[in-house]
Amino acid sequence: MATLFIGVWDNANEGLFGAPIQETTIAVSGTSAQSAAVSGSNKEMRRVRLFSDTDCFVTWGSDPTALNNGAAGMPMGAENPEIIGIEAGHLIAVIERS
Repeated sequence: MATLFIGVWDNANEGLFGAPIQETTIAVSGTSAQSAAVSGSNKEMRRVRLFSDTDCFVTWGSDPTALNNGAAGMPMGAENPEIIGIEAGHLIAVIERS
């Protein structure tokens, strides 16, 4: 099963130091799937590391839907981690790239 691994860090302005405050996974398939909400409150910014073991599209927001045609989401290559800034409370959505 293809998987998107998500790690969330607090106060990570320049890099990812220490243990993540939240770790979760999402199964990647041909249908958009959402994560749990990113930890925190009051629109705090978090640093999130995304790692997928398959090619996919990833997007985030208050109720995101990833599309496999690239119309909604950032393309990610398998085994190529990405680090993004995301607002606490937002969700991450992923779909397999076809």
